Amino acid sequence: MRIAVLSDVHGNRVALEAVVEHLRRANPDVVVNLGDLVSGPFDPAGCADLLMSLGHETIAGNHERQLLESGTGASDAFARPRLTEAHFKWIAGLPATLTLADGEVFACHGSPAGGDLEYMLEDVRSGRATLAPEDAILGKLTGIGDARVVLCGHTHIPRVAYVRDVLIVNPGSVGMPAYSDDMPVAHVIESGAPHARYALLEKLSSGWSVDLRAVPYDFGLAARQAEQAGRYEVSYSLRTGRMPAE
Repeated sequence: MRIAVLSDVHGNRVALEAVVEHLRRANPDVVVNLGDLVSGPFDPAGCADLLMSLGHETIAGNHERQLLESGTGASDAFARPRLTEAHFKWIAGLPATLTLADGEVFACHGSPAGGDLEYMLEDVRSGRATLAPEDAILGKLTGIGDARVVLCGHTHIPRVAYVRDVLIVNPGSVGMPAYSDDMPVAHVIESGAPHARYALLEKLSSGWSVDLRAVPYDFGLAARQAEQAGRYEVSYSLRTGRMPAE
């Protein structure tokens, strides 16, 4: 069985189209999208239309919840007036988690135990993202049932970890390679490259293999969309995979 995993498109249809084309060659059995779908300074409506047409297994991230709850963050505020009633109906019907492969794979946006805002694998207390201690990760696995694979997004950092016989995979972000946030402390997330990210998992006789993929696309076009929305820090990240120095 081959499972393709996408996350954190953030309305970047240009990046999404490149990943979709790449997926055709990968030919997975199922594609799962881990949320944060359309909130971003790009093409929210066009991205929603494409995602709806693809019919991927899709869950809601924190930005879907924030869109429905009238959150005032810049990405949600940009997306909300550009979405239609049909888009909101689709978003409202998305589940928070999914199980795949007869319960062997558990998919969430943040963490199984902490919800859509909790970082599953990253520790940001230093102001930058590092791999969290094993015990801290273990405490976030409550609620996965008998799953041996956990798929998570939210932090935009492609990463694979193995904790007490559980394989944890973050595919990285399709559409936004870097960002900064003030919660839980001020920190910067940087993937280090502008490529659109996704992961391909395959079940082998010896266990699950993971291929973290980085797909090139027209970074400049997406960056110009962000500039037109007045999001110059996002534009910089789309060209570099890093946040601008303060």
